[in-house]
Formats: sequence, C-alpha cells, structure tokens
Amino acid sequence: MKVALVSPYPDITNYGLRTLSAVLRQAGHETRFICMPDFAGDGEFTHIRMSEERYPPEVIAQLVALTADADLVGVTLMTHYFDTARQITRAVKDAHGVPVIWGGFHPSVRPDECAKWADYVAIGDAEDLILKLCERLEAGQADQLGDIKGLVWRRGEDVIRNAPGSLEQELDAYPHPDFSLDDHHILFEGEITPLTKDLLRRYLHNGTVSRMFGKIGYQTMTGRGCPHACTYCGNSFYRDLYKRQRYVRYRSVEDVIVELENVKRDYPFINFIWFSDDSFFGRPLPDMLRFAEEYKRRVGDPFYLLGSPGTITEEKYEALVDAGLHCIQMGIEHGSPRIQKMMKRSTMGNDKILRSAEIITKYADRTAPPQYDIIYDLPYETLDDKLDTLRLISELPKPYRLQAFSVIFYPGTSLHTLATRDGLVHDEKAEIYDKMYFEKNDTYTNVLLYLSKSGRMPHPVLKALIDPRVVRVATSDYARPFASIAKAGIGRMRALLRNPAVERAKALGTFEARMTGMTGADAGAVAPRASDAAR
Repeated sequence: MKVALVSPYPDITNYGLRTLSAVLRQAGHETRFICMPDFAGDGEFTHIRMSEERYPPEVIAQLVALTADADLVGVTLMTHYFDTARQITRAVKDAHGVPVIWGGFHPSVRPDECAKWADYVAIGDAEDLILKLCERLEAGQADQLGDIKGLVWRRGEDVIRNAPGSLEQELDAYPHPDFSLDDHHILFEGEITPLTKDLLRRYLHNGTVSRMFGKIGYQTMTGRGCPHACTYCGNSFYRDLYKRQRYVRYRSVEDVIVELENVKRDYPFINFIWFSDDSFFGRPLPDMLRFAEEYKRRVGDPFYLLGSPGTITEEKYEALVDAGLHCIQMGIEHGSPRIQKMMKRSTMGNDKILRSAEIITKYADRTAPPQYDIIYDLPYETLDDKLDTLRLISELPKPYRLQAFSVIFYPGTSLHTLATRDGLVHDEKAEIYDKMYFEKNDTYTNVLLYLSKSGRMPHPVLKALIDPRVVRVATSDYARPFASIAKAGIGRMRALLRNPAVERAKALGTFEARMTGMTGADAGAVAPRASDAAR
C-alpha cells in the first residue's frame, strides 16, 4: 500500500509520525511524508488568530495532487490542530475518496468527534494498529476490522470502538524515525516542495529549542510514558487507558546512541540534540550512567532534556553535565501546596523543587540557565495561591528562566473533567481548541510573573512587591486608575530585564522567518553562541 502521512506541526521532527513511516516501510509499504507547518496552531503565536480554513486554496490543491495516488492518508493532530486536520481531510476525501486515519492525543481522547471526519481513528500507540489496518485494506477486507485493537472505525452510519491496544514493552523492536528524505515534502514559501537537506537544516534550526541557542538540533525520545499523572497532562489519560500495563518504558542505551550516530552521519550539520522524553531522569541510575558514558564517547554534542523535581538526583545530573548537558527544562508548575495537590503533584512539592534547583544551580558554570515551567490563570487559584508561586520563584537560586503557560483544560485530562463538572468550561472552541497558552489576564500577580521570566528581577524586589501590604494596595479599587500607566512602565522594565542573547535567539524564530524556513543567518541576524545564552 501507499500511505501519505501528513503533519501540520511547525516543528517538523514529529517523532511519532516518522516512526510510523519507518514501521510501514520496514513492512514493505510505501510512504509519502508531508510536513505542512501550521503556525496558527502553535500556542506561541498569540497574534495569529484562528480560522477554520488554515491553508489557502492553492496549498490545498497541491496537497490534493500529492495524495492522488495514496491508498490511505494519515493525519496527526493535537487539540489546537483540529481545524487543520479537518480541512486536510475534507480536501483529500472530496477529491479522491481516499480513506483517512487520524492519530495523536486529540483523536485518542475524542475518537467519536474525530470519527465524524476521519474514516479511522487510532487510540494511543499506533505502530501495530496501522500495520494491521494496511494489511486488511490491501486484502480488500475493509469491513473486517473488529479485532484491530485501539482502532475506532465507521461501518455505515455506525461508529465502532474496538478494544484498547497493548503497549510494546520492547521499544527497540521499532525502527528509528524516518529521516531518509525519500519522498518527503514540506510546505515552504507557499509551495509543497521536496524536503531537501538544506530545507531540513533550516527547519531543524528553527525548532523551538534549537533557535533558542542558535543550534541545528535533532529531536528524539529515549522512552515513552511518564512516572507522574499530573491532572493537566495527557499522560493521566494514557495511564488510565493502559492501567494494567507497564506504562513507562525505555529504549536501550545502544539503540539510542546508534540512532544518533546514524543521523549525524547522514546530516553532519546537526550539532545539538533535544531529548523530549516526558521525564528523562526516570531512567534507572545504572542505565543513566551508561548513557552518559556512551553519549560522551560516541556523540558528544550539547543536548537539552526535560526533568521533574521528583526524579532529578545529583549523581544523575552530574553525569549528564559531564556528557554534554547544555540546558534542562523542569516543570515547577505551581508553588501552592493546595494547587499542587489538585494537580497531583504533592510528591513534587516546594522542598523537592528547591532541592532540584539547587542541584541544577551547582553546575551553572557549565550549562545554560535552566528553564522552569509555570502554569497560571487557573480559576481554582486564590490570590494566596498565586502569591505562593511568586514566593517560590523568589526562593529559586539563580540563574534561571521561566516559561509561563496559561492553563488550558485539554480534553482527556483529569483537569478537564474537573473543570467541566464545576461549570468552568463554557465554550470549548474558544476556551480550549483556539486558546493560546501564552495568552494571559492582566492581573497584578501575572504581571509580576512575567517580570520574573528572565530571572533577572532581584529577589528582594520581588519579595517587596508580594508583601501583603503592597499586594493589598495594588489589587484594590484605588489602584485601577493607575493600571494603564503601570502597564506601560512595566513594559519598559521588562525590556530592561531581558537577556540580550536570549532576545537575539528569539529573533531567529520570528513568524516571518519560520514561515519561509529561513534561519537567523539567512535573515541577516547574528546567531548567539551557546555561551552567550548562558551568561
């Protein structure tokens, strides 16, 4: 069979879809990989408003032509890309009548909604599912799909939901993601064109983390699953879906290193590795030490990874820094014990957050400043809860940077269930599907949070601004007439607090440059050195 796989994500790495392509090719099927970066679905770009028609007609016409000989079209999506997937699906089905399968987090949690548009919906891991589906379709058995676990499909007007699938425990059984560039295409400057090495270099450079450090980064995963079950995260859904199975699984160290050796051999311009595991530090210590040793010896590039306060230890962290760890992103999320409990993060309370931050800061002279994630705008927060987060920030050892995200009640998460029950979700389209996670309410505490993002605000100043007497005045009715004046002044203060190297790195990823696939150097910008960003 010939399967066209379509990704709407701005980051063209797409580990899951590329792995499916590799699995299909290994089984003898043909795949055509099509990247259609849709920046309107990227929560970073708050100035791009949503519309149901995300691509212009001429781009859709090119996609239709490119899928004309496909026997099956696969589309991956998260909630923000629902309209994108719908536009793509309508176009190829109207033109060719070709069956379409949707996969990814949103189809997994909302299969009935997605089955209104797609012929097939994959729930959870889809490697085995798509192989069996292709086998049946190729044999002309499109009505004999009831035993394909994890598949939701239509029989006439009926939507049939098969039994959940099983998790592959030996991840080394899967091939490495397909970066062959063979029959790979990308939307670039308004045209869907073959993905060349040069275009791959440009887009890898413009990936979220790569452009932050002026690098050309390769993103991969060394494992699947997360040891935590935070209520705002999709892992809470998957843990429940696979509750009788081992959810957290890791690839062998050798398999990961061989993947990186291969990709660096094929694309020597790659000079940075981004591990996007939900919790890299969950790997057992002996494995971690072996990984650090082999990575340093056989790969050697600086790398970036994610960690959680519940899993970071000094022995693991020191080994990774010695191997080339350049920056870590850690989820703090909130400083209020009450909200931490609601998020199911009580085991990662402020004591563990500060202990992990101390470990990270101990090696600050050898790494870039860490990035700590914060979630704000929860309707369950009281003013004291918000101040607890700011108090925690005022205790964090420097240097650091904050990434602040306005809460989104994603369908399928425990937090969505809770918010729906409590009547806090009124318009899912506006409040979830189209909401950008960098949007914010202009409250006093949010302003202080944003002033703190660069990590440059002196802690004594922040502590003074969250003193109860100051807060009482700043949040009173008397302060409202001065809000616009204060807002303008705060904007100037934020500009003074910005790290110039970080701002130059951000300039590499402007909307215009990313839409054209241009790197900062192509656009005439000066790419910062990693050492600049670490200052």
